[in-house]
Amino acid sequence: MTLPMAPPPRLSKPSSTSIGAFTCALGMAIVGTSIAIAPALADYPVLAGQAWRYLLAGVILLAVLGFRIAPLLRVSAGNVARLVLIAGTGLAAFNWLLIEGTRHADPAFMAAVVGATPLVLALAGPVAGGTPIRAQTVFGGGVVVTGIVLVHGATSAPLIALPYALSFLACEVAFTLLAVPVLKELSPIQLSAAACLIAAPMLAVLSVATSEQSLQLPSGAETLALLYMAVFTTAVAFILWYSGVVRLGADRAGLFCGVMPIAGYLAGLALGNSQWAVTALAGVLLCGAGIAVGLSPGTTRGRARRGAEAAEEAAAEMIR
Repeated sequence: MTLPMAPPPRLSKPSSTSIGAFTCALGMAIVGTSIAIAPALADYPVLAGQAWRYLLAGVILLAVLGFRIAPLLRVSAGNVARLVLIAGTGLAAFNWLLIEGTRHADPAFMAAVVGATPLVLALAGPVAGGTPIRAQTVFGGGVVVTGIVLVHGATSAPLIALPYALSFLACEVAFTLLAVPVLKELSPIQLSAAACLIAAPMLAVLSVATSEQSLQLPSGAETLALLYMAVFTTAVAFILWYSGVVRLGADRAGLFCGVMPIAGYLAGLALGNSQWAVTALAGVLLCGAGIAVGLSPGTTRGRARRGAEAAEEAAAEMIR
């Protein structure tokens, strides 16, 4: 007599939140570990290097899309303006402000100020989208910001550096916040390709305007570094980040900005450029705790609201 075999257990599919958390964390980790690549470009013109980086990334992303640019040409006028602003602020101005800001202040000061991004997005994301602010996300964002400051170290700077640092922060926020409505019309790959291709000529113009040696040929090591930055730190990381923003929203995705300094710090330890410190370790733990708190379900009312949001997302997927 043969006993009937029990059907194999069905594996539950990962939730949209889990997938979004994974892609955002991985994207920011890739960006953070670029600290290992940056020294290879120390002697190469910064703005020219960024122009090449975004041009290469844009071409790679277009190749992934099969060079189908028709969807990019049919973008609404409002989203065309947003794409230009994403490229102009989140990419071009971001790099220029980083250079100018570090002429007046320690890089740690700039990093500490831009570390406020999770808290700003936790507040600005829902306001821009017309949805209620999540209290647990704001609290978690505050914890992440505290952790980022501990990882980078508290530092001060002259007053003249403050406008650069605050503008630097605004550009970082704009990179995510402006993308939310665009992602309703374009995929993460399409948005990333468009932003990179728009930013490349902007940075080339900035390079010429600042009298950089824009046509300097990169060495072998510099070429490899630029390729790494274009493929991984830009093309791959942008797709991962924007894929997470689609699933989490700008407010909860912003929590994962705390992964970048953690990855940078750990990469520095691996390379011998950083040292173990109790405050930095505490900062790493705080960032992790803040992300966990910010992603928590929260109150019953909040769970009900997110249940309705999940139902809307499922309906949208069925329509597609």
